[in-house]
Amino acid sequence: VARESVDSIYLSLEELDTLLKLDLSKNTRLERVRDLFLVGCFTGLRFSDFNNLAKECFIVDNGEEYIEIETQKTRRKVVIPVFDQLKQIRKRYAELTDNQLPPSMSNQKMNLYLKEIGQLAGFTDLEQTRITKQGKEIIQNLPKYTLISTHTARRSFATNMYLLGVPAYTIMAITSHTTEKSFLQYIKVTPKEHAVQ
Repeated sequence: VARESVDSIYLSLEELDTLLKLDLSKNTRLERVRDLFLVGCFTGLRFSDFNNLAKECFIVDNGEEYIEIETQKTRRKVVIPVFDQLKQIRKRYAELTDNQLPPSMSNQKMNLYLKEIGQLAGFTDLEQTRITKQGKEIIQNLPKYTLISTHTARRSFATNMYLLGVPAYTIMAITSHTTEKSFLQYIKVTPKEHAVQ
């Protein structure tokens, strides 16, 4: 079977900061979606895992907070540091939910609302996408916000950690990629970003 490498996007740390600071206080639906998406961006977990994190997954060891979870897809145990951005989100929900995270939501609804949030955040730069239909390559330039989905969170985590210089095998231990080849195909680093690494 011929496989095609699909162009996918990621959100940079600057873009994630823009999302984190976006005032959605007058729209609790979008605020909840944004916060849940950011949980994925700062854990690297798949939607099925970050959408169902239990409070028991959060542990403190020697003053450091971690998430310990057995992932649904691979059944592998992963340990993830709790970054400051995630701590900030958990403070918002401390009195609202048992796990101090936004309530879970369906993947379909979340993908729909993420595009709305991306537009509000100003993610309007054009991104080139290519797909092959009936043997013909179709290239389109679409606004970035139209391409945001729940999977963008996981890809953003992996790519941002890689750009920060975190070793690939360390990131793979969190994302459960089994080979460096599959991991490197997964992250989205432009030639310019490689040049400045």
